[in-house]
Amino acid sequence: MGKSRDIRFVNRVFTTHEQQTILNGKNRDTVLWSLWAGKETAYKAISKMYPAVTSAPRRYEIELLSSNGSVPERGVAHTPFGVVSLRLFVRSDHLHCVGVTEDLAMDSVIWDVLKVDQYRRSHKYQSKIVREMIKQQASFYLNDPPESMEIKRAMGCHGLEPPVLYVRDTKTAIDISMSHDGRFAACALQDMGGKPAEQ
Repeated sequence: MGKSRDIRFVNRVFTTHEQQTILNGKNRDTVLWSLWAGKETAYKAISKMYPAVTSAPRRYEIELLSSNGSVPERGVAHTPFGVVSLRLFVRSDHLHCVGVTEDLAMDSVIWDVLKVDQYRRSHKYQSKIVREMIKQQASFYLNDPPESMEIKRAMGCHGLEPPVLYVRDTKTAIDISMSHDGRFAACALQDMGGKPAEQ
């Protein structure tokens, strides 16, 4: 049974408009997981600017857009603190979503998805893999070796803060995002200023 048939879940997580979008979808489960990915992406993007923002999924209403009328390709998330633009990549074995706040350019996001070795899916291993992915992508962008890079997470008043990329102990202006789930690890990065940030 697909998750779209779980009425309790659908009613708890999705707004009335989103529930209708699921019901009208050609592939209801693809639509459901596209909406869910959009909510998670929007929350991650907004929480970097507003750490105390709620993560309640119904507070993030997603509008999906597609060029062929079936597979979602783009979307917009309406959040408690503004709009997040979304781009969705629906594949046969995974779905990936990238989001940016309204003042940033989607085309400047560098992202990657990697299928993790099925025999090595521990949380610790996946975390290591996704950190290496970020360093590799940043290395191509900055023309610096991955060995010069470190990812740090400070403890803030609301728990661990988002990860920050350092190069040779200098905090960069590159915004990074990392995630892993099951067989897949994903990362995204975007240059927020083209130069190192102030410490």
